[in-house]
Amino acid sequence: MSELLMASLKSGSLKARLKRALQSRPMLWDVYWRTKQELLRFGLLRYYLYDIKHTYQAMHWPTGHKARQTLSSALLFQYHKLEKGLVMPGKRRFFGADPADAAMKMMHRWQAVGYELDDPVYLGAIETLRGYRERLRENSLDPEDKVSSRLDHFLSRCNVAVAALSTPQKLAELQMTHSSAETAFRALVESRRSVRDYRPDPVPDAILREAVRMAQLSPSACNRQPWRVYLVSDDERKQQLLSYQNGNRGFGHLAPHIAIVTADEQSFFDASERHEPYIDGGLFSMSFILALSAQGVGSCCLNWCVPPAKDKAVHRLFDLPESQRIVMLIAIGYAPENCMVPRSPRRDTQAVLIPL
Repeated sequence: MSELLMASLKSGSLKARLKRALQSRPMLWDVYWRTKQELLRFGLLRYYLYDIKHTYQAMHWPTGHKARQTLSSALLFQYHKLEKGLVMPGKRRFFGADPADAAMKMMHRWQAVGYELDDPVYLGAIETLRGYRERLRENSLDPEDKVSSRLDHFLSRCNVAVAALSTPQKLAELQMTHSSAETAFRALVESRRSVRDYRPDPVPDAILREAVRMAQLSPSACNRQPWRVYLVSDDERKQQLLSYQNGNRGFGHLAPHIAIVTADEQSFFDASERHEPYIDGGLFSMSFILALSAQGVGSCCLNWCVPPAKDKAVHRLFDLPESQRIVMLIAIGYAPENCMVPRSPRRDTQAVLIPL
C-alpha cells in the first residue's frame, strides 16, 4: 500500500478514512463510485415492489363488491356513465342499458348488505336512474323495451326523492357572472401562498369542515371521489407524524393541525388506473387549500416522498387502512399578523402553454 494511502487511513473515522484512501487512488475511487451507484439503483426495487403490492391487493373489483368503498365506487362508475350520456350534445338516441342494469344490480346489493339508504351515493344513483328513465320516455328512445320496464319496476319501490340531486342541470344555474367569477378567482389564487408561520389557536371545526365540503366538488375519475382527510391536532401525534416527513423543519411544529390527505386504492378497478390516486388526490388537495385560503386560513403542502418503511410506519401509527394511499400532508393554521411569505416567482406563461 502506498504511503499516501496509509496516511489517508490514519486520521478520522473508519468510514471517512476509507473514503479518503479511495479518493487518493483515482482508479479505485471510480470503481467504488460506479459500484455504489449500481447498488443504489438496485435498492430502488423496494419502491417498485411496494407499489406492485398495493396495486395487486387493492386495485381490482371482485365479483360481489364486498367492501363498501369498492361497491360505492363501482356504483358511481356505472351511473356516472348515464350522467354523461344525459348531457351529450347532438341527436337524442338510445343509450345506457348496460350501466343502468349494472347500477340497479349494485343497488340491490347495497340494500341486501344493509348500507344506509340515505347515503348521497345511493340517492344520487336513484335520481340518475330517474333522469335516465325520463329521457327515454320524453324522446321515445326505448320502443323495444330494452330497459324501461326494469327501470319502472326498480324505481316503483324507491319512494325517496331528492330534488337537489336530480340530474342533469343547467350550467348557468351554477355559474356566477363571468366578470365576478374571474375577479374572485384571480384574487384568491394571487393571494394564496404557502404559510410557514402560524398562530397557536386552532382552526374551528366548522371552517375545516366547510373547506373539505368545498374541496369535495373537485373532479375525479368517474366521480368516484377516493379522497379522505385525516386531521391530526394533538401536539404529540403531530410531532410523531412530522418526524417522518422531510420538509417541515423550522415551522411544522407551529401548525395547530396537520392533515393527511389520502386516496383509497379500492376506488380503482385495475392497474391501468394506478396513477389515479395521486391525480384525484392532488386535484382535491389543491381545492382544499384554496378553500382554506378563501376562509382566511393558511396552509403549506408537505410532500410525502418517503421510502416504504416510513409509509408503513405512519399507516401503523394512525391505524390507516392499507388501501389508503398517502398523497401528501398539509400544515394548517392561521398566519400571524405581519407573517412573511416567499414571493415565489412563476415561470413565464409562454414556457408553460405550448401550442402543438
